[in-house]
Amino acid sequence: MAHSNRPLRSDDRIRGGSSRSSLSALPNNRALFEGHLDIETLGGAGFASQFQSAAPGNEGSSSSGDNVWDLSAYKGVEVHIGEGDGKVYTLILKDIELQNKRDDGREKAGISWEADFRANNSSTGGTGEEVLGEKIWIPWSALKATYRGKEKEDAGKFKPGEVRRIGFMMRSFFGTQQGDFRLEIWSVSARQHASETADTTLDVLQ
Repeated sequence: MAHSNRPLRSDDRIRGGSSRSSLSALPNNRALFEGHLDIETLGGAGFASQFQSAAPGNEGSSSSGDNVWDLSAYKGVEVHIGEGDGKVYTLILKDIELQNKRDDGREKAGISWEADFRANNSSTGGTGEEVLGEKIWIPWSALKATYRGKEKEDAGKFKPGEVRRIGFMMRSFFGTQQGDFRLEIWSVSARQHASETADTTLDVLQ
């Protein structure tokens, strides 16, 4: 069967919610993650996310035969975003074998590695002014393991050599944000260290 590398959507509609999201291509190899975060349906909770899976011919494959990005030679990723909306987003990486699907066709929940960042408004000000963008350095040590949105302390260590999916999520953080969201993703690059022009470095978790 041919491999489809289309973005995979995971919104709270799978739990009866009403949030929605999309990931679409922009010029210059950029992407747009946007949608609407609803927190009324689920009583203050809500999430919307989009994921990209490693495709055949990428950096490697695991012992189980899954397609993976082998990022073991790097120390983290740098996310370059365009003009932000001030909301907090979550970068998510998955390094475990994708679980067999449930009887209803949905994938079983698994461990995710996450880092939250705020998409600040990075324009130079004024109509027609250049948008400078913002670079956010996320070392592997800043990632936290979660399961179904809750931190999981016994998850072991993140395996950068076996990254199967990379995604972005908008969540309510217990009702602290909601409504329309829009994030321009200019690039996500694995690096040995932060670039000299990085604007933000996420704290290393202890």
